[in-house]
Amino acid sequence: MMRVCLILLWIRILVQPHILQLKAVQVFPPINFTLTVSALAQVLLSWKPSPNQEQKNYTIRYDVKILTPVFEEYDTTKTHSFQTAVLHNGFSAHVRTLLFHKGLQMTSDWVTAELQPPPGAENTAVTDLSCVTHFTVSSTVSLHCTWLPGKEAPEDTKYFLFYRYETYTEECQDYIKDKWNRNVECRFSVTHIAPGEIDELIVIHINGSSKYAAIKPFQQLFNQNAIEKVNVPRNVTVFLEQNDLVATWEKPLSTFPKGCFEYEFYLINLKSGNEQVSKTYSHDFRLRIDVTGRYSVQIRANHHKCAVNGFWSDWSETLYIGENKQENLIVWSLTVLCVSTCSTVTLIAIVCKSQHMWRKLFPPIPTPRIKFRDPFPIHYERARSCPSETWLEPGGLAEGLPCSALHDNVF
Repeated sequence: MMRVCLILLWIRILVQPHILQLKAVQVFPPINFTLTVSALAQVLLSWKPSPNQEQKNYTIRYDVKILTPVFEEYDTTKTHSFQTAVLHNGFSAHVRTLLFHKGLQMTSDWVTAELQPPPGAENTAVTDLSCVTHFTVSSTVSLHCTWLPGKEAPEDTKYFLFYRYETYTEECQDYIKDKWNRNVECRFSVTHIAPGEIDELIVIHINGSSKYAAIKPFQQLFNQNAIEKVNVPRNVTVFLEQNDLVATWEKPLSTFPKGCFEYEFYLINLKSGNEQVSKTYSHDFRLRIDVTGRYSVQIRANHHKCAVNGFWSDWSETLYIGENKQENLIVWSLTVLCVSTCSTVTLIAIVCKSQHMWRKLFPPIPTPRIKFRDPFPIHYERARSCPSETWLEPGGLAEGLPCSALHDNVF
């Protein structure tokens, strides 16, 4: 116990003079703290040290706090700082002076600066903004963005999209419109986005105009790796090796090396209908299967290790392997049965014809020698006169019908 007290006393003797010395030094906050929009979604924070600040034998740093839109705190020896942040809801920050001397620290009061949100009517900004990049065969990066108009945006609203990558800014020239002729989609076939960069930000800014309302702008930041639609794996092959199904492929078209991807292997047993999805980090896959079945195989890819996951690629073209032996046996049996039946019928017909069997099996019907009188003669002779005014039908019928009248009515 005595030893602990002696140690504390010794520390107090060493440190107390420095504390008293620091108490005699006044720490002044920075002056002329300003916020300036230097680019799309970029703010320059700048300040100057207080001219009253004593700097002899002291180390001076600055503590910076970003309050909105996203809290962040850091310190720097510089008197300026760049921050990338969405600005459609405004921006605010603090800064203060930090004074260090022999391991001890003193701080000034905070100084605050603020940027007001840009003007615009509520619910007129775009919503549901989403973007996708794609590495093309020409080794460039394309960009495709879609969005929905704001709920309160008038029908005559015109939206305009800009993207910023590092120091380069470009406006969209290729829009797709909705039924009210409002821009709701944009395509850049070629951009200044550098392929293969890690965690660089893409700034998307959309503003608008209307005769009936002020359209509020909207900004969003995207990690370029997180919105990349990975290309399909190349040169996919599938083959059987004894009782194993083996698939091989090459990495997608990309600037990343082959170890930077993960793959999903999609297998369907067409005989049983069972489906299986397996994940692998290599460029081949081996699986024990039922060789009596037939299978379909597809592969797709995504980022792994080297960058954050992007969007999974499309599935590769479907490849088929194996044969359904049970179905083949049924088809073969039906084919043999049909061929046998046709051959047998043909052979019987040939034998019967050669041996005159048709007449014996199916003799012709004989023609009668005595010809019977046709009960319904085609030719007949009309009677034009009658022996009397009265004509009696066989069987005793009505009287008083003239021959001419009977002839006309009957025939």
